Amino acid sequence: MLRATGLSERRLRYFHAVVTVGSVRGAADSLDVEPSVVSRQVQLLEEELGTQLLERRGRGVAPTEAAELLLAHCRERWSGEETLLAQLAQLNGLQRGHVRIALGEGAMEHVMDAVIDPFCRKYPSIEITLTLAGAVDTVRMVAEDRAHMGVALAPPNDPAIEIVASCPLPICIVVSPDHPLAAMRAPLMLRDALAHAVGMMTVVFGQRQLIDAAAEVEHVTASPMFSTNSIAALKRYAVAGHGAVLLSATAVQEEIRAGKLVAIRTRNPVLESARMCLFIRQRKSLPPAVAEFVSMLRAGSLFGSHDQAGKRASGSTPKRQRAASVTSRSAPSGERR
Repeated sequence: MLRATGLSERRLRYFHAVVTVGSVRGAADSLDVEPSVVSRQVQLLEEELGTQLLERRGRGVAPTEAAELLLAHCRERWSGEETLLAQLAQLNGLQRGHVRIALGEGAMEHVMDAVIDPFCRKYPSIEITLTLAGAVDTVRMVAEDRAHMGVALAPPNDPAIEIVASCPLPICIVVSPDHPLAAMRAPLMLRDALAHAVGMMTVVFGQRQLIDAAAEVEHVTASPMFSTNSIAALKRYAVAGHGAVLLSATAVQEEIRAGKLVAIRTRNPVLESARMCLFIRQRKSLPPAVAEFVSMLRAGSLFGSHDQAGKRASGSTPKRQRAASVTSRSAPSGERR
């Protein structure tokens, strides 16, 4: 029976932890309590609601349809409380708050230098949580309110997210200066790179999904010799001369300036149309600290001159544009068209 005071916050937190982690033991570890305590609280919540919330699935558990409804309620409840606290904090000039951002590794250095650094100087009391993730996980985190905003290259379509800014970020063929491809006349085709050993991000990244789509356009198969979830590892692979890698020129700016790598543009329409996107949850009212962070990010050098706010509400790829190099503002000499 539902208590007159409403659902127990403790039981909801334990239930949410179990669903997020996928197991009672994992939730107990994250909460630093015994598994029996977690199981008991979830059981009491099921009795309180009069419905089953979890089903056994292998070694873990999965949410029932009723649990999905309860999860949505939890997110709305906590999001509303967070917004209220942030609005109250705004009365004191953004003296408190929490900004949670999920983004791809390729955008991390820019966000740290151009946004987080000045934001922390201006609002030292605001807490920031930054999580590195692939495009698929970044979209999921924003859709599930585990992050206030996401920054990702070619995020997948999801009606739960709204893109508030985007900029062209073509994917290039990146090689060491002495690689055979570096001597070829740009722009190249993707098949030119695939004739050599190639390194790529794994399939959970939007970048890899674009590469696979680009390969279909040229009727070839993208079969990497080296796959990883780390841009840093890809750069080391290319610098060592093991093969070509497919990355944006922005991701290898430092190596280009140092003369360690060359970024070569392609004639592939899919790779040329790639865009970096900033997105939030659809129709979500942002807490003041988050709204300020989003505003600074939109005004920064990455999105500032290409702001596409309000033009799209999904992660679909727009019609092809003649995209200027996103590195033109810092002009790394190693990028070739």
